[in-house]
Amino acid sequence: MTSHSPDLLDDRQISADALLAVVSEGGETRIAPVDEASRQVMRDQLFSAGELLRMNQLTADPQVLAAQAQDQADLFGGRQP
Repeated sequence: MTSHSPDLLDDRQISADALLAVVSEGGETRIAPVDEASRQVMRDQLFSAGELLRMNQLTADPQVLAAQAQDQADLFGGRQP
């Protein structure tokens, strides 16, 4: 399921490891797990995902995004190094 609703994400039963964040950069949309700091905050029950979203602190893991950028597929010629 997808949502931009912080109210829906306030459910503390949502696993921190089940959330993915969507990022749009330079006209490109990418999806990655939520960053480790946000996941730890949710595991420790300091904030819900909805609360983090309201504070603009629910972000994609930058390491995963960097790995995706390096392993980008070329639609017309195979994989780029």
